[in-house]
Amino acid sequence: MSERAYIGIGSNLGDRINQCRQAMRAISGIPEVKAMLVSSLYEAAPVPPASGGWFVNGVVSVETALPPEKLLRELQRIEREMGRTPTRAPGEDRSIDLDLLLVGSQVLERPEFVLPHPRLHQRRFVLVPLCELAPDLYHPVLGITMRALLERLDDPSPVRLLARVEHPVPTG
Repeated sequence: MSERAYIGIGSNLGDRINQCRQAMRAISGIPEVKAMLVSSLYEAAPVPPASGGWFVNGVVSVETALPPEKLLRELQRIEREMGRTPTRAPGEDRSIDLDLLLVGSQVLERPEFVLPHPRLHQRRFVLVPLCELAPDLYHPVLGITMRALLERLDDPSPVRLLARVEHPVPTG
């Protein structure tokens, strides 16, 4: 059975926009991923502050029959292939950061990850692009929409539109 998964994408090193677009293409090539939707790209200050500067962030949504654990492993593989080191200190700069935000209405607590992403509702740089794709999507734990989460958010961090995605990213 397929479910809709939402993946956060971010980069604050090198050609940030190109890195995010490259990650989108790589995600579209994951077996059992289809019907990909892509948000615009936004620029946001890093949380916590990082020496590499502001992040470029976006969200992609895919239909997939992959279990969340396998999808997460695929995202980690893409990060490694794009040069991200497997271990890093919190707040450390990164060429690419892929976060599994939601998979359908699944609620999971595993040692390696938690669904929905535990800080999803606290981060403007995630909620802005997520609301572009699915403003009426309900948070499976908090029981309110992404739009309502964004409206209630107490996060003054600026998030500004940087690049609209002109063409859908092809999927396999």
